[in-house]
Amino acid sequence: MFEEWGGEPEGISLAKRSTTRVCADIVEGQPSLKSWHMATSGKSNSLQLKAHLRCPAELKISDIQFASYGLPQGTCGNYHESSCHVHKSNDAFEKNCIGQQSCSVNVVPEIFGGDPCPNNSKKLAVEAMCS
Repeated sequence: MFEEWGGEPEGISLAKRSTTRVCADIVEGQPSLKSWHMATSGKSNSLQLKAHLRCPAELKISDIQFASYGLPQGTCGNYHESSCHVHKSNDAFEKNCIGQQSCSVNVVPEIFGGDPCPNNSKKLAVEAMCS
């Protein structure tokens, strides 16, 4: 803060803003519990792999800090891209998630702009801020 001569400091108010980090880390071929149950029961249903982000109550997704479809490395808060990476990975999350409390994005190459490294099992890592 700057001091002012003749200013009125009583008129200054401070607001506390809380932020929370949420992440999703998904590997292709990693079956969900629901798809495993369906396979063991003999029922067939094609389930779409999705990345789900959800902020705590009263907060909304305000920024996508990191998103990489390909072979991202690291863990939540410390992700980084590899040489196998779609450069438009952020776009799908910014379009579908900013301003929402929760969102889901299908994990398929077409959503992210193609397959960055054919013949490799892909991974998606995304990190968002809630405020």
